[in-house]
Formats: sequence, C-alpha cells, structure tokens
Amino acid sequence: MTEYLAEFWLDFSKSENMIGHLAYALLITSMMMRNINWLRALAIMAGSISAVYYWTLDDKVSMFWETLFTLVNIAQFMILQIENRRGIFNEDEDYFIKTCIPNIERSYARRLVKLGAWTEVQDETILVFEDKVPDKLKFIISGSADVFRNGKLIGKVGRGDFLGEISYLTGEKATATAVVTQPVRYLAFGQERLKNYLAKNAEVRYALEASFNRNLADKLVKSNSNSA
Repeated sequence: MTEYLAEFWLDFSKSENMIGHLAYALLITSMMMRNINWLRALAIMAGSISAVYYWTLDDKVSMFWETLFTLVNIAQFMILQIENRRGIFNEDEDYFIKTCIPNIERSYARRLVKLGAWTEVQDETILVFEDKVPDKLKFIISGSADVFRNGKLIGKVGRGDFLGEISYLTGEKATATAVVTQPVRYLAFGQERLKNYLAKNAEVRYALEASFNRNLADKLVKSNSNSA
C-alpha cells in the first residue's frame, strides 16, 4: 500500500501534470459558484487550460471535447451579457427586483418577473383566506391590508410585503386572513409554476427565500410594535 501511494504521488506531482491539476481545480471551483458569471468564466478558463494540456499530451480526442466545452461556455457567457444589457424594467418591476433578488443577474430576474402577473384590487378584497392554502404567492407593490386571525386584527401588510410565503414554503394552510384597506397592486406567482422555475435556478431560489426570511422578520417586528 505504501509503495502504491508513493508511486501515485510521484506521478501526481510531476511538473508536466500541474497544468491538468490547475484545469480540474478551476472546474471544481466553478461548480461551487452561485453567481452564473463566475461559473461561466471559471469554466471557460478550465476548459481552455484543459485543451492546452491535452494538446501537449497529443490527445486529440480529449482536446476536441475540451475545446467544444470551452466554446459552448463562451457562447452562453456572451448570451448572458447581451440579455443583461437588454434588461430594462419599469418602476414596479425594478422595486420587486431590488427588494427581493438584488444580486441576481438581470436576465434571470427578468425571467422571474415574467412568471408573475400584475393585479390590482380594491378595498375589502380578501387577498388570503385563513385555513385555506393560497394558490398564489403575492408581493405587494402598493396599498395596504389588515391581517386577521380568528376575527381579531393582528397586523397590517403593505408595500414590500409578501402574502402566502409560509404556505408556499410549507404547503400548509394560511394562518390568517388579509383584507384590503387601501387599493392594492401586487405581483402574483402561481405556486407550481414558480416552484418548477426555482427548482432549475438555485441561485434565484436562495435569493427569493432569503427575502422571505427578511420580510417575515420585518412583519414580526411590526406586529410586536402594534401590540405594544
């Protein structure tokens, strides 16, 4: 065993293998990136170095595939940059993005916004029913609503607040009813459609769920202030 490990280390540490080690280290690092730009950039570097490495070994088949891998990532990186530059949002969309997913690439943010539907409702409209599972996740852009539990007023929600986020995360019934007191404009996401999208885009999911946590904390502080 000791002899095997010694031979392995001898081969592993050869100077001519250092380029290959660097390429794989960059590739592994790229897989750890949550930012898609860094992921693509490191993958391009890894693929380029690997192609050179296999060229030095006269391994034409591996060099071909590493070159193709690099070219695909370059193309995807360029498409992403073009989409980011085209990312123009109106005031409401921009507020949602800055509030909920501020560090997400604009191309991904645009796709998320397009999943939602803008809706306006008037006073006394019920946004969420107690003891029922909401079919949509709502983000309030303007207006306000009172929140009741068992008929008792327990708080208020307004601009920048989510409705139905706990049910979205847990699948459980809503614990309170929200009734509009001032005309509300909100962005609504169908739960299944949103979950399917976020399952394929982990970075967006992490950012959105982090915004749920911040908003829950804010609503708890407001509720405690109102009851004090």
